[in-house]
Amino acid sequence: MMKKNLRYVLLPLILLFAILAINVLHAPSNTKQTPAAFPQFQTRDLAGHPVTNEVFAGKFTILVLWVVKDTNSRQLLQELTDWQVHESADIQIIGLIGDVKNTDNDDKIALAQTIAQDTPIPQLLVNDDMAAFLTTIKAAPTICFVNPYGQLIGQPVTGYEIDLIKKEARRLMAADSPSAINKSLIMKKLSQ
Repeated sequence: MMKKNLRYVLLPLILLFAILAINVLHAPSNTKQTPAAFPQFQTRDLAGHPVTNEVFAGKFTILVLWVVKDTNSRQLLQELTDWQVHESADIQIIGLIGDVKNTDNDDKIALAQTIAQDTPIPQLLVNDDMAAFLTTIKAAPTICFVNPYGQLIGQPVTGYEIDLIKKEARRLMAADSPSAINKSLIMKKLSQ
């Protein structure tokens, strides 16, 4: 009787172990993912100048989505601007004000201008061209990385993670191959 009961217990356990072993040993796909292009847009900056995707051409860009009401966003912009001045690599930092549209009234735009006056980086106003992209972002500040070809690379960094942003930017700039771009410090951090 004991052997029969043991058989009923061992058989499902062996089956479960086999299923788990297959899932763990499954090799990842060798297909390369093409980095997603940043959405085509035509907007303007806080000074009223027209801006398009051409702003990304030829430079590695750190795109900072921030909101007017968040002091962490403003502090992050200032620290990134200071870092940009001292960094030897050619890095472009662009702010994207998530809660001020290019169709908003002048008072709201003036408030954003006052807040951003101490940061010498371009500040873009959002518009409907960016709606699909912005719906994927759940918090501010969120930092995205754009390569010189206008493609989003790496993983976005959410929150006031200045050291992580710097490390990820340096890693992405130093990446020699497209497959290296898909590796992310964020994923490494989560797996630890």
